[in-house]
Amino acid sequence: MIAIVAGLFAAGSVFSVSAADPTANVFVDFTAHGQPTSEYSLGGTISTYSDGGTNLIKGSNRTLWTQYLRDLGPLVWRVPLFHHNGQVGSSAGNIHGGNEGEAYVRGIKSIGGIPMIAVGGTTGDNDIRASDAAALVRYFNDNGGQRGGPVADYIIGNEPDNGFGVGNYIAGGNGSDGFHNIAVAMRQASAQPLSLAGPSLVTWADYKYGDFRQFFASSHADTDVVDFHKYGDGQPLGNLGVTSQYGDAIAWLRNEIDLSFGDRADGIAIQVGEFNYHTRYDAQWRNSFYTSRNVVHTASVIGHVLRAGGSAYQYSDNNGPLGLISDGTDLNDQPGGRHVRLPAYWGVSAWSGGAWSRRYGQTMVAATTAVPDLEVFATDNAKKIVLINKSETTDRQAVLALTGKSSGTYTAWRYGRGMDPANFTSGAQFLPPLKIATARAFSQGRVVVSVPWMSVVVINVD
Repeated sequence: MIAIVAGLFAAGSVFSVSAADPTANVFVDFTAHGQPTSEYSLGGTISTYSDGGTNLIKGSNRTLWTQYLRDLGPLVWRVPLFHHNGQVGSSAGNIHGGNEGEAYVRGIKSIGGIPMIAVGGTTGDNDIRASDAAALVRYFNDNGGQRGGPVADYIIGNEPDNGFGVGNYIAGGNGSDGFHNIAVAMRQASAQPLSLAGPSLVTWADYKYGDFRQFFASSHADTDVVDFHKYGDGQPLGNLGVTSQYGDAIAWLRNEIDLSFGDRADGIAIQVGEFNYHTRYDAQWRNSFYTSRNVVHTASVIGHVLRAGGSAYQYSDNNGPLGLISDGTDLNDQPGGRHVRLPAYWGVSAWSGGAWSRRYGQTMVAATTAVPDLEVFATDNAKKIVLINKSETTDRQAVLALTGKSSGTYTAWRYGRGMDPANFTSGAQFLPPLKIATARAFSQGRVVVSVPWMSVVVINVD
């Protein structure tokens, strides 16, 4: 178990807490602004793994699927596409083809989303020809935007350190024309400025430092966004205790960017292009993916990423237990014949608000507690607080001391505890949050809420 201790906030500054009220155990200072957020701060991936099934554009249940994704509110949606022989289709590993790129981009925009294309290669993720990448840009961006375009945001390749070769990805080889040549061709193909991301390495960890530094040294002039992936920490239960690693990753990358990108460093964004509880599913992960552990884990990861100044993109909408919505099959212990919003979906919604609560605000603010296993994150403009109880056994009463908002009203929702992985019908981990307070008055900057073990409470403050 972990303890989240009051202390450093944002860029090394110290958040001081008044001891005037000894009963307060959670402290939120709406005047202590940290990292800004943006429309790019939160998102997911349209996986395109759905031949014979359903997703945003396919299958008999696509209307329901589309509504579920729309209910999350406007997000960034990554989608893997490549240009081939005049067609634009999926570049996902085992569905490399089709001509559905326009439908995916239009589908993303129809739910208020921002499309971000992960550019694929001729046969895989990274064997990208500069001419094909340029043709992909023109496909959407010519004539001021066509076929659902324009599209401004692109990621070049995907996990080149997973067998393709980081050297080939950077300098060319193994079917790639190299990051610089691809980036130049893409920019020349668009009348509007593009945002180009890389290197999308498999994970952030100390054994990947060399790969990141190699990419930064060679490709910093062509990169607008540093993208990396991270999937938990390999512990079915222990992953909950190490979600702070996501913030550590962003801090490390920010330092490396400052060292490598020169005058451009301050304008370089960082995104976790893929995150999830784990990279795959088997029986030992059943109590992780299909219980409130994944609501808690997802909400916590997003909090740490946003507080550190990054963007968090869950992987993915349609990916079995790793998805936001079950795929309708009975594979991997899923409910056959049903599309159920899985716990990760609700973890995302705790931040996106969507059809339930308020979207995250424009700025992360100082939020601390010394209560064991309890995390707190908050934003200003608009004021929103996310409380996360990671305990497996202990309910907590959060007594919040609010600075910068001495009185007003608050509305709160609780994402309830559901620990039976088979209870897809009535388990709280598969259901919308319960509203536990509506426009309730508070004064003297004090709000008190109960946060049961393995649950998330979201508070809108007005």
